[in-house]
Amino acid sequence: MFVTIKRWALLSAVLLSSLCQVRAQVAEVVDSAVQVADARVAVAANSPTQMALLDDDWELQIGDRLVYQVLEEQEEGQLLAVNGNGELMVPLLGSIPAEGKTSKNLAFEIKKQLEVDFFNRATVLITQREVDRNRGRVKVIGQVNRQGEQLIPADSPLTLSQAILASGGFTLHADQSKVSVVSAGQENARLEVDLGAMLSSGDLSKDPILNSGDVVIVAQADHAGSQVYVLGAVNAPGLYSIRGSQFTLSQVILMAEGFTRFARKNKVRLVSKDEKGEKVESLVNIDKILDGGDRSEDPIVKPGDMIIVDEKMISFSG
Repeated sequence: MFVTIKRWALLSAVLLSSLCQVRAQVAEVVDSAVQVADARVAVAANSPTQMALLDDDWELQIGDRLVYQVLEEQEEGQLLAVNGNGELMVPLLGSIPAEGKTSKNLAFEIKKQLEVDFFNRATVLITQREVDRNRGRVKVIGQVNRQGEQLIPADSPLTLSQAILASGGFTLHADQSKVSVVSAGQENARLEVDLGAMLSSGDLSKDPILNSGDVVIVAQADHAGSQVYVLGAVNAPGLYSIRGSQFTLSQVILMAEGFTRFARKNKVRLVSKDEKGEKVESLVNIDKILDGGDRSEDPIVKPGDMIIVDEKMISFSG
């Protein structure tokens, strides 16, 4: 009898100790839950302020790198980049158009989508360092394996040789001794570089640094002295051979597959050189000539001439 009572007393003590431990654990869990709730309340209270402070000036471009964070997830921000399609791959949502939007606009757009299926409240922060911003694009045309635009990296300059390499390198027919850079920053400025000799020597100290809007033109070797440049608002900008015949300005435009929808056809710029080798620019109203005007006003183009078709200034009124 005494042994039984002793066992019951021991069992009661063990149960009481276990109960105290459970109570302590419950109290700890409750305290932790209260802290989490308080943190979420604090986040919610600060949400409008934090999102309102996001950058609303810089329009995102392809190649821009961003730090993306949803505060309610209580995790570190993720480094994302605007891809070649102008989209951002956002966790939970997938591909979201980002090019042309500000960080603030994009954050509120993502917030709205997240609150449909994933969060009662989402505080989306999209931040960006100055160094992570895309510095623009250059266009590479002519005798390279992949004609088109190349991005200027956010964290380093883009040189002429790097742009050629990013375009798949020279074709077998490229004239590497006459690579031209048409500068967007200076009216009709054109730099001619013997890139082949530079690459052969290994001395890249004079490798030109490109600026946003520059156009790199690689001529074809066997036609290098008989080509004209067609740039701007035409459907197929590039180099066109006029060897063995006379071509008018309108004929070369047709070789470039005609004007784009927004071409300024009444003020086509023809840049050539006079007898002294100095640049001369004339404006030609091709629209009038093609519309039954005086064909004698359609100028004959010469090898080395540059035809520039600007775009119209489009205005939208509400």
